[in-house]
Amino acid sequence: AGPVGVEVARAISMALADEVQTVGTLRARESVVMRPEIAGRIVHIGFSDGARVPQGALLVSLDDSVLAAQAEQARAELGLARTSFTRDLAGRNFVSGSALDQAAATLKVQQARLELAEAQLSKTRIRAPFAGVLGLRNVSVGEFVKDGAELVMLEDISSMKVDLRLPERFLGQLRRGQAIAVEVDAFPGREFVARLDALDAQVDANGRSLLARGRLENPDGALRSGMFAKARIVLREKPQATVVPEEAILPVGGDTFVFRVDEGKAVRTQVRTGLRLEGKVEIL
Repeated sequence: AGPVGVEVARAISMALADEVQTVGTLRARESVVMRPEIAGRIVHIGFSDGARVPQGALLVSLDDSVLAAQAEQARAELGLARTSFTRDLAGRNFVSGSALDQAAATLKVQQARLELAEAQLSKTRIRAPFAGVLGLRNVSVGEFVKDGAELVMLEDISSMKVDLRLPERFLGQLRRGQAIAVEVDAFPGREFVARLDALDAQVDANGRSLLARGRLENPDGALRSGMFAKARIVLREKPQATVVPEEAILPVGGDTFVFRVDEGKAVRTQVRTGLRLEGKVEIL
């Protein structure tokens, strides 16, 4: 038989990255459902659906007529108690010590009642605890809402969290600050860069997976909570890895071989492989 035609390729040195790919979910930096602490009738709604609001913005006002009257009554009673205490203090030579103590106690009670009335009154004004974007409201002016009723969702999306699940075998290779390349279906071809921020305290015993959380900036507000994310984490980089074409790898049983050119002859040589990338295999 004549000679066999073969293709020959040179082993080259190139940079490789050991990475893991996974999927996850985007979450807002801060998220809260605005709920009233007391029951009442809505008299004012100070926002529009999907609006951006600053911290402290008045979102919803409840009817405060009864509570305002109670606060005014407590303020008047406090004034009366203060006047009585001042009069007794000025004439303490003619007033018993027990009566003076009673007047002082009455003054403290009225002060506490006023503070309580004002605290209850303040709960009729529901304000944004942080700057963010509002969702769609679920109530209207004139509606009576119970305490704890859902009014609207408020989210701070200036930056986002991305929650990922990774196999536990990667735990020893993860460290805070690692880069995470994130892609979402809503923006094909656009890659967002997150940084690994924290790892869960325990591994899920059912799936042997570890929950990891990354953070990424979202200055233009393009990303939203609940988005499906595809993530890629670079575990380590090899700047000078020796690679050969994938077609050159010859598996035989549990071993791996390549044919090496030695003085014009093909010599079968056992090798140990490493990373694989785009049709190339690392030779360790």
